Amino acid sequence: MTTEHDSIKLLLASLADELHRCDEPRFAAGVEAAASGSSEQRSDYLKSNELWGGPGSIADQAGLRAERGSNRKRLELVLRDLGLEQIRQGIVNPRTSMWVEAFQKWNEMDN
Repeated sequence: MTTEHDSIKLLLASLADELHRCDEPRFAAGVEAAASGSSEQRSDYLKSNELWGGPGSIADQAGLRAERGSNRKRLELVLRDLGLEQIRQGIVNPRTSMWVEAFQKWNEMDN
């Protein structure tokens, strides 16, 4: 049985994998540190502007070197899933819901 704690760690591992695929090692390192840290460190990271903020955040900028290609689209889906789990668990940044809605809308437009 997967616990809530495990689901977040699995989603963070997926996010780190996508960040590596997008050649974003600095962002990936932060995500990996959060995944392997204490639950308090993980919670702080999940609420952070580094993850969900505006310009310069993972949600806003990671994977955009080649515009919105397939790597960025996969990254957006992982971020959407992570954000949905965070919302379900009540561990959110003020921008988490906005980003989740944007990623969902963009995904629907692409299909």
